[in-house]
Amino acid sequence: MTTGAARSNREIHNRLWRELGPFIRYNPGARHRRRILFQLVDDLPKRSVLDIGCGNGELLRLMRARYPEIERATGADLSEAVIDQNRRAHPELGFEVLDIERTALPLQAELVTCSEVIEHLDTRTTAFAHLAQMVAPGGSLVVTCPTGKVFATEKHFGHTTHPSMAELETLGRGAGLELARVINWGFPVYRLTKWLTNLNPELALRKFAVEKYGRAQILVSDALYLANFLNAPSSSHGCQLFALYRKA
Repeated sequence: MTTGAARSNREIHNRLWRELGPFIRYNPGARHRRRILFQLVDDLPKRSVLDIGCGNGELLRLMRARYPEIERATGADLSEAVIDQNRRAHPELGFEVLDIERTALPLQAELVTCSEVIEHLDTRTTAFAHLAQMVAPGGSLVVTCPTGKVFATEKHFGHTTHPSMAELETLGRGAGLELARVINWGFPVYRLTKWLTNLNPELALRKFAVEKYGRAQILVSDALYLANFLNAPSSSHGCQLFALYRKA
């Protein structure tokens, strides 16, 4: 039986994935998340990769292109609509529908990624147990999520609360995972960008999350992407967490 919360999350996901293709490709935060995630996993074993909350498959597609050692690449998402879309667009990749709060897929991977998912969840302890179940022995899990204040634009995307470093460590330990590294990125530029964006969240969402991207949106996104290289590599004042876990 599907719970009311699961139905609500699925409806949000189905709506958002219809809108967010250009946002995922050009948004400076999304681009830097991929860049930093790649830095974390460059030297990790990854003959098999599983991306939980894969969305439109952008991260999985880029990983497959970047790492020729990947033999099996699978994406999972709550949205049936986006999984159907991905299967048509990327037949070389595997895609499955998954509600991570309710179950795990019957497979394991050397590298499991879960980017910008747990801030949407109500039952994070259960979700982490399912994530750990899908990490092969000796494998790794990378989780990314915002931390700190939940802004209006983030509520639009279905964020509930933003985890802290301490919560990520506790969640991993409870699932039998060792926290190997944590990065808290985004200070000062990305944090300032989020604050400025939310001075007029309706305008920001309309211009950068709903409307088709034109030259102006791309130029603004590129400029903000370059500006965000000025952030400290990690800071207690950051607003974007990256956690690398290892499984014994």
